[in-house]
Amino acid sequence: MDKIKDIINNADGIMILSGAGMGVDAGIPDFRGKSGLWTAEKDNFIKFSSGNAWHERPLEAWNFYIERFISCEKLKPHDGYYVLKNLLDSLEKDTYVMTSNVDGHFEKAGYDVEKIYTIHGDLKNIQCSSKCCRDIHPMPLFTKLLDSLDEAPHCQKCGSVMRPLVMMFNDPWFVTTNVDTQASSCLDWMSTKKNIVGIEIGAGLAVPSLRIYGEERTQTLIRINPHDFEIHRPQDIAIEASAIDGIDTLMNIMLHDVLNSLLIRAKKEYSELQELIEQINERK
Repeated sequence: MDKIKDIINNADGIMILSGAGMGVDAGIPDFRGKSGLWTAEKDNFIKFSSGNAWHERPLEAWNFYIERFISCEKLKPHDGYYVLKNLLDSLEKDTYVMTSNVDGHFEKAGYDVEKIYTIHGDLKNIQCSSKCCRDIHPMPLFTKLLDSLDEAPHCQKCGSVMRPLVMMFNDPWFVTTNVDTQASSCLDWMSTKKNIVGIEIGAGLAVPSLRIYGEERTQTLIRINPHDFEIHRPQDIAIEASAIDGIDTLMNIMLHDVLNSLLIRAKKEYSELQELIEQINERK
């Protein structure tokens, strides 16, 4: 416990590295777990989550995604998102989020949108499937499956059907404008830090991009995972837990420091208020 407290307190930057396991507690299946999206519907993902699908069978591809939009529409960020944000805000930690998830839950939970790096894109935007341009438009609101391709959004420049701004399999058509901008912003942020601590949550081994990034780009890593929690650097810490349970563990460990930080801030604000009252009284 003392080691985790020291690690977090000494950090001048916190990088949250969030994989599919972060969304499980919100009711979103992970991707390659035993009951994950890939495991349950591998054939459909191969068919419809590829760049070619939007040229060969665009109506089916849209309905594949719309079905998931509708089922996930009512799902909200779980408490862990808010607990983690409140913890880091209370400790006045400069925080950046790097996530492979496309659900937008960090933004919905109030994290600074300018400090969120969505490495696989997001589901709030669409792009031309033919990449005739790099234009990005808001995702339409879908309430039912499409009966015909005429109901799908089309590119205003070339007429091609548009598609979600998400990196898919075999996808040279993915418009990287947003991702490139976010990557540059993230690197700029990292360049200002000397002791970045990574809090990795629910990142799997099948596509270990986040795990590798965290091990290569942070000074210390706290890995929260109920299954793949092994660590490889001596300074890192593993917490064998789900996202919510792991975040609760961090909050419980840091609770005294959080309360102390809030008390110091309250005293400072009270002192500033007293000075302001005195200044007003002097002007009377």
